Amino acid sequence: MPSDKKTMRRGVHQALYKYLPGSWVDFTQSGGGITYAVHVDRWNSIQLSGINNKRLLRVVNQRIGEFRSGSPDGISSTVGFSTVINEENYYVLTPKVSENERAIVTSVKPWVFVCNSCGRARQYYSYDEFKRREHEKCDQCGKHMTQLRMIRFCKCGYADGIFVPKCKNKEHGTKYMTRRGSGLDFVCKKCGQKAALPFYCPDCKSKLDIKAALDSSHYFPFTLSLIDLLDKRKDVFLDNEDDSRGERAVIAQYLGLIPQEEYANIITKGNITQDDEFEAALQKEAENLRSGGLDEATITIVLDAKRRANPSGKIFESIEKVSQGLSLANPDDIKPVAEEILEYDELVHAKVTLSLPEAECDAELVNDGIKPDYVSIAKALGFSNVQICSGVPIVFSAYGFTRKEREPKEGVRLHGFPQEMEKRNIYATRLETEGVLFELDRRKVLDWLLDNSLIQNEDLPQDMSDYGIKMWFLDRIRLDRITPFTAIDETDSYGAITKRVYTLIHSISHALINEASEICGLDKSSLSEYILPNIPAVFVYCSNSQGFNMGALYSAFQSHFDRWLKHAKERSKKCIFDPICIDKGKACAGCLFLNEVSCQHFNKDLDRGYLCGYFDKQKQEKLTGFWED
Repeated sequence: MPSDKKTMRRGVHQALYKYLPGSWVDFTQSGGGITYAVHVDRWNSIQLSGINNKRLLRVVNQRIGEFRSGSPDGISSTVGFSTVINEENYYVLTPKVSENERAIVTSVKPWVFVCNSCGRARQYYSYDEFKRREHEKCDQCGKHMTQLRMIRFCKCGYADGIFVPKCKNKEHGTKYMTRRGSGLDFVCKKCGQKAALPFYCPDCKSKLDIKAALDSSHYFPFTLSLIDLLDKRKDVFLDNEDDSRGERAVIAQYLGLIPQEEYANIITKGNITQDDEFEAALQKEAENLRSGGLDEATITIVLDAKRRANPSGKIFESIEKVSQGLSLANPDDIKPVAEEILEYDELVHAKVTLSLPEAECDAELVNDGIKPDYVSIAKALGFSNVQICSGVPIVFSAYGFTRKEREPKEGVRLHGFPQEMEKRNIYATRLETEGVLFELDRRKVLDWLLDNSLIQNEDLPQDMSDYGIKMWFLDRIRLDRITPFTAIDETDSYGAITKRVYTLIHSISHALINEASEICGLDKSSLSEYILPNIPAVFVYCSNSQGFNMGALYSAFQSHFDRWLKHAKERSKKCIFDPICIDKGKACAGCLFLNEVSCQHFNKDLDRGYLCGYFDKQKQEKLTGFWED
C-alpha cells in the first residue's frame, strides 16, 4: 500500500501542530479509498533559512529548562534533547516540498483488524506483512475486515498500537481469537478462554491508557511562536556590548532617553563608542591641529566642545539612568525585556499599518458619510493605542511532545523529535501575517490595580510621568515568572504584581479573540495571541495563511471595530456555566478558554471578573472590572 507513504499535502503550519513525528493521524487512500489510522514515523526536511535561528534556539532552550525546573524529576523529565540547545548542536528544519520525496512519512498502525460480522481478529506483525495481505477478507465469513484503531500509551512517552492478545493455550495463540462486542473483550473461539491486553508500560511499569488512535489526549505538541527579529545587526550589537549595555540601550530608546537617530546609528555601527576610544580619536585630531599651526588654547577649546557634544557620553548617561531605574541584576533577565521592546517596535513599525483615525475615515466612506468614533471606544475600554499591523514576520516552532499530561508532573517526559541529520532538530516555519495591536493605557491599569487594592500606594511609581510609569512596568512585571506550563506564583510582591497585570492582559486577549472569530468569520483556532506584558500590550493575529490572504482581521478592524469591542465587553459579563464559573474558576470553556494552539499560557491566569467585575459573597468584597461601567 504505497499511498499512505505519499506526501501528505497539508499546510506546513498545520503540520507543526497535527502531523508531528510520534503522533497518529487519519489517512484516506486517494480516490476516496479506505481510511486508516497511521503513525507519523518521521519527516523529510530541509533547513529553514531566512529566520533568526540563534534567538529561536535560545528561547527553545529556555522553555525546555523551564519544563525541567518545574518537574519533580528534573533533568530526567526530558528525553532526546542536548544539554544545551544552540546553533552548534541543533538545526531548525521545515518539511521538504518535493514531488519526488515524501515530506511526512507515515505507516498504518495498529496492525489489528477485526471482522464486523463475526468478530474474528487478525494480527499483522509488520507493516510489510499488512501491505501484502491488506485486501484479504475474513477467513471465517468472507466479510471485509476493518482496522481496530486503538493505541496504548503512557505519560512517560511510550505509545504503540494494540495487538491481539494470545490465548493461554499456547497451541491456540491468536489463531482463533475473536472480539466480543465493540470494546477490547477478546475470547478464544476454540477453547472459550478470555484473553486480556497487558495494562502496564514496558518502559516505566506505570498503568497504560488505551484510547482511540486519534484521541487528542495521547499527544501534546510543545510549540512556541516568536515575532522574528530579522535585523541581525541588533543581535550583533547586543553581543558586542558587555554587562547588558546593549540591552539597556534598547530600553533607553524605548523610554525616550536616546533619540531614534542616535539609536539607529549605534545599531548600524554595532557598538557604543567607548570613552577611551573617543579620547584617543580626540588626541589624534589634536595632533593634526598642531600640525596645522593652531595654538594650544584654541585646540583645548575645540576638544572641550567636542567632549560636551559627544553623543556616546549622553548614551552612557542614558544607560546608567536605565540601570538605576531597573532592579533587574541578572543579564539573563534583562535580555528578554529588551527583546520584547524590539518585538513591540517591529509591530508598531510593521510593513503596513492602519491607525484607528485612519480606520474611522475608511469606515466613513463605506457607511455613506457616517463616521464612527473608534478612538473614544478604544479609550473607554482602556486602550491607549490600537492599530492594524500587516506583514509581521512570525516564526512558528515545534520542539517536542508529551503524552497523557502536558504539565511537568512526576513521570511525565518531554520528548524531542527523531534526529534527521548530523545535528538534532526542531521544526519551524515562517509566516508573514496580519493582526491588531492593542496597547493598554498604563496609567489606567495602575489606577485599576490601586482602586481594587491589587497594589498599595507604596507600590506605585515615585515618578508618575510617562517615563516613570513605563519604567515601572519594565521593572515590576517579571518575565521569568511567566512560564507556559504553570500559573504565575504570587508569593512575593513581584510575582503578585506580575500575576495581576498578566491576568488582566490575558483575559482581555481571550475576550477579543473570541469575539474576533464572530466578527471576521475565522475559526478561533486560526487566531492567536502574542502578549507583551512589559508594554503592556497584546497582538491578536491570524496564525494561518488563509486568514492573511483574506485580510479578515484588516476588514474587521476597518469596518466593525466598534462592534468588535462592544460585543467583547458584553460577552465578558456572561457564561453559560454561571454562576459556577464566575464564583469558582472565573474562566472556563464556556467563556474565555481558547484552543491551546491559540493560547500562549495554556488557559492559565484568566479571570473574567477582571473584565466585568465580581462581588465575592464570602469576603463581602467588590472587584471593579476593567471594562465595568
